[in-house]
Amino acid sequence: MTAQQAGERDATSAPGGDAAADPLLSVRNLQTHFFSREGVVKAVDGVSFDIKPGEILGIAGESGCGKSVTSQSILRILPRNGKIVGGEILFNNGDRTVDLATEEADGRVLRDIRGKEIAMIFQEPMTSFSPVHTIGDQIIETIRIHQDVSKEEARDQAVEMLRRVGMPNPVRNIEEYTFNLSGGMRQRAMVALSLSCRPKLLIADEPTTAVDVTIQAQMLELLRDIQADLGMAIIMITHDLGVIAELTDRVMIMYLGKEVEHGTVEDVFHRPQHPYTRGLLASIPKMEPGRVEIEPIEGVVPSPYAMPTGCKFHTRCPEYIAGVCEKRDPPLTAVGPGHEVSCYLYGGREELE
Repeated sequence: MTAQQAGERDATSAPGGDAAADPLLSVRNLQTHFFSREGVVKAVDGVSFDIKPGEILGIAGESGCGKSVTSQSILRILPRNGKIVGGEILFNNGDRTVDLATEEADGRVLRDIRGKEIAMIFQEPMTSFSPVHTIGDQIIETIRIHQDVSKEEARDQAVEMLRRVGMPNPVRNIEEYTFNLSGGMRQRAMVALSLSCRPKLLIADEPTTAVDVTIQAQMLELLRDIQADLGMAIIMITHDLGVIAELTDRVMIMYLGKEVEHGTVEDVFHRPQHPYTRGLLASIPKMEPGRVEIEPIEGVVPSPYAMPTGCKFHTRCPEYIAGVCEKRDPPLTAVGPGHEVSCYLYGGREELE
């Protein structure tokens, strides 16, 4: 599905999740920085969002905008030079609310949550599996770490999960190594591994980037069916706005570590307010007889070591307001129910006076 088809999806399916339910995950003013000899990179610089049980949230933006670092921060699997320097990551597991930002990354609390309560699908399956163990051994081990079951029971669960995600002949393929599987089968094995303990939240980080369009369509259909079956929440991280339009209920657009627009797929795709969001949508190829029309965003992404002051997008913005946009980060301003934009076109100038 293309971005233009988002309205058709919203017209035929209501957003997931229970509007009255408490958030499953609340991220508040998350700040994740990377430290090196070249300087400090503010990869995530004050991002906030909620996701409720059964909801699908899309996080989109250009490469380097901080969307993958946001997911790594939630699970505390940052590279060695990455550190959460501010904010909260509040996870409600039913019994209590845990601030994942303050827990030890290799501590018992995080080890119990990873894989069991919050699972992740990574971009490249070959890096998610050990090449010297069968996919079955790795799924079985994950199940036994988080559940008090025998190896035989864990194997039965693994076979059933492989069957559920559409793996051909799961009884045979559970004994295979990843290098013997096709790209589509590796993707299904990775989904089975992530879902083996029936997590409450699944984070999918660019799961369709390294596959062809046929497998991409199968993957999106699989995620939609599994989500409806298990009732879990999903955070879909991607630069592909067509994937966002196809799968998600709400979308957060990021630019250089900042949240610039947040709302339902219907609002963001059909009533985009931020100049960057409008630029992203305009850059989607428009297929017409005899030509392909693309409107690229002008300028280049600034160096992460020399970020512009004020609104990070003002150096590329066609609606830049001199003397305003470069002074301070614009606040999030409500432009409709559940629709927020970080732009001085809609408010916040009075704070500069």
